[in-house]
Amino acid sequence: MEKVIFGHIDCPTCGAAKGMRITHDKNGDPFGYCEAECGQQLRIGGDKRRSNKFLARFPWAAGTTSVTDTGKKPVTAPEPQANPPVPKAKPKASPFDLLAQFNK
Repeated sequence: MEKVIFGHIDCPTCGAAKGMRITHDKNGDPFGYCEAECGQQLRIGGDKRRSNKFLARFPWAAGTTSVTDTGKKPVTAPEPQANPPVPKAKPKASPFDLLAQFNK
């Protein structure tokens, strides 16, 4: 699953500086998770007033420009070949070919 990381804040539980990543939950509201130490989860959504106060304090959390973290290294496409090999077509088999094998 691809996670869109909007930024980081200080974790309110363990106090790790910039330890809590801010993403969006399934409803599109900001959601925090401490990557640094404690694994604390911070649900910000569910109440529009609370969500609006958080976004007023951290306006970047509402933006759509972000860093995407998939946990995988990017895959580079192979270089295209100048002259790709052309596969040879097999001759069409005839029903008499089978008979010819036995009549030798």
